[in-house]
Amino acid sequence: MKFRLGLFVFILVLCMTTVGFTQPGGLSLNLYGSGARAAGMGYAFTGVADDATAISWNPAGLTQLMSMEASVVGKFSFGSLSTDYSEFNPTTEIGSSFNLNFASFVMPFKAGNFNLVGGVAYRRIFNFTEKQTIKIDDNIQGIDVVSEMVNDNKGGVDAISPALGFQINDMISVGATFNILMGSTDYKYKEYLEVGGFVYSDIEGDYSEDYSGTAIDLGVLIKPSPQFSLGAAFKLPYTLTVEEDGDEVDVDIPMFMDFGAAFRASDNLTIAADYRLRPLDKIEVEGESVYEDVDITGNSFHVGLEYLMQAGQNPMPIRLGYFTFPTTQFDVNDDQVTFNGVSAGLGLLMGNFILDGAFEWVFGSFPGDTENGDDVNYSYNDFRVTVGAVIHLGGK
Repeated sequence: MKFRLGLFVFILVLCMTTVGFTQPGGLSLNLYGSGARAAGMGYAFTGVADDATAISWNPAGLTQLMSMEASVVGKFSFGSLSTDYSEFNPTTEIGSSFNLNFASFVMPFKAGNFNLVGGVAYRRIFNFTEKQTIKIDDNIQGIDVVSEMVNDNKGGVDAISPALGFQINDMISVGATFNILMGSTDYKYKEYLEVGGFVYSDIEGDYSEDYSGTAIDLGVLIKPSPQFSLGAAFKLPYTLTVEEDGDEVDVDIPMFMDFGAAFRASDNLTIAADYRLRPLDKIEVEGESVYEDVDITGNSFHVGLEYLMQAGQNPMPIRLGYFTFPTTQFDVNDDQVTFNGVSAGLGLLMGNFILDGAFEWVFGSFPGDTENGDDVNYSYNDFRVTVGAVIHLGGK
């Protein structure tokens, strides 16, 4: 019985670890912006921000738009978490259905000799749509083990985001986005564990959350020359109210800051880099720190490029990127786990219509152990697909 209990605890720890490392949406608390173009460039877009997704990245970049445009972006993901544990290796599947990530409409105006651009967007800020399935059906040291854990979540924190960008002079633009937070998530879970013919657990259930609040993003874009630009975005502190079964909880999010630079080496090549500051240890729920006495950060580095290759009469943008992806988990050595991400993207420009796609691979490994003290190495792979379309309504 002692062995069975140890095995039972190990399976639960494995399942909880899997759930912890596959927080829905992947990007969740890192709060990246939206768009297939930015995803293809490794999310190095704060200093670029020259399309409608600037509403989510750096609203000051809206001043670079010269015509009305509408856009829509969707994405989905799939992946796995595996171990090298010699006794058995559970089957772990992670994935999300296709969901709307961003939609916008923007319109430029003239304010004297400078641009004034207004727009409104739907944004999914935190995406919790994901299904996680962990299965074990094996004979371990002569004992039959059957286990299945399923978490099936749909929804997230959304926002309706009016935004305004204003060009102060030839060099400096500023902007602001006002986010009206809303949305909900439906959570469904199932847990079954049978060891040696004895059923330890057989439960399933569901619950839902509703979200509300407001948040403000500020941005600045500085262009010392046509080839070089610097961008900064400040996501001001705000409170997200979470309601479940009539009970409300306030989650206080601290200021997040993004800094970016872009260099247009030629008419065809743009190189960009971003650094993000995410003080996750300052997130509070009802006035208490979520990560009390834990040294944790969500800071990340991003670099990307875009090359306009000529394909017949139409240019075809090719994009590549790399980024770091810090998680909110710790390995057996109490070190925060950070993964790596690489991305690639492709665009098709057909007159006033643009179609973009991006593919990301987030990967990494980290050490752990079992209830019995055995060493285990976890390998994580997450694949994400983003597609988007833009139509210029007033000519290019």
